[in-house]
Amino acid sequence: MYLQSRSRRWLTVLRKARAVLGLSRQAIDRYVEAATQMPNVRVISERDRRVMTLEARDPLTLTFESQRLSGDSWLKQILEDVSRVLRDFTFGDGFPDSLHALDSAAEAAIPLLEGRITDPNPSIDEIIDELERALLVSLVVTMTSHNVLVEKVHEWVQQHQRFLQGHRDHDVGHYFDAKTLTYVDKADAGRIHMQDLVFAIDSGANIWMAVGGRQTLDNYPEVQAVAYAQWFAYAFALWDEQFRKRIAGYFDQRAEAKIRTSDVLIDYFGDLRLIRNDFVHNKGVCKESANAKVLRWAVRGQPMEIKAEQMMSLIDLFPRDELRTAPTPQPAGEAQKIPGKVGAHLLEDVQQRARELELTDDELAEAALSAWLADNGD
Repeated sequence: MYLQSRSRRWLTVLRKARAVLGLSRQAIDRYVEAATQMPNVRVISERDRRVMTLEARDPLTLTFESQRLSGDSWLKQILEDVSRVLRDFTFGDGFPDSLHALDSAAEAAIPLLEGRITDPNPSIDEIIDELERALLVSLVVTMTSHNVLVEKVHEWVQQHQRFLQGHRDHDVGHYFDAKTLTYVDKADAGRIHMQDLVFAIDSGANIWMAVGGRQTLDNYPEVQAVAYAQWFAYAFALWDEQFRKRIAGYFDQRAEAKIRTSDVLIDYFGDLRLIRNDFVHNKGVCKESANAKVLRWAVRGQPMEIKAEQMMSLIDLFPRDELRTAPTPQPAGEAQKIPGKVGAHLLEDVQQRARELELTDDELAEAALSAWLADNGD
């Protein structure tokens, strides 16, 4: 799963900016050198200066616009000089100085960003913005990922139909090469029969004949089920492994009682887990997702045929207000097994001493872990 990090995105844009600015400075130096040696050398106009630095300035400007850094955030402090120089950038007589200042500001920020994978102490709104952005990116990719396949299948069907109708003297290849995205004649490794791809995108048909009338056939496309199943697995992992912990950490720093990751309970993401489980463990048949509280889309025992409209509704249903609300500490729940292994002799000695003290295995484990935490806690 891709790590969501504004620091990493800023590193990318700053490194690109430095490359563009470095080339711009070299170009300026060469023009200056040429002007001292040859008469009538064309002066670099303000328009030229804007164009040569555009690929550095515009991504920086748009990234500041998209990130919406809060007033006291770590990232805003790191990028303060970059923001100031970019805002005051000039294309007149001060252009060389502006060029140097922006390059220097970017150079100074890069090692600080390299030292941290994620931002320290972001606000709750910054965490939520980052979560929503990650979900939207993945959702857009999911909703459009099949477009190339649909276009290739339609292209093949048209050529194949032209052959069947006598408008082509030879048929198009019946196999699709996954590496070259071309139609080929023979089966081989990495090739799939075009009819399998026709099946994969088949959403039904309207069949009409002048005498026989009309028939309508509905079908849920395999490619749609594959894409949506992948999204629910990715989206829940994104929530559970990255953002749920960050939200718990934010509120834990501000609460009197301990806030744990397990205390962050949002119905929207709980429903993602239920739908994900049905796709992964129940072959796409509704079982656990019948208990969904927000995404009540499926019927127990029926296939999970999620519609595009339902996927798009995930955008409006995003629980921003719930995510801003401080979690309530939950009861500990059932006892858990201890992970890990210990040496056989150590375990034998500890169990012998526990029997002498008349401790049960559960009491022994809790006492041992409590003692370790007391010695190694903050």
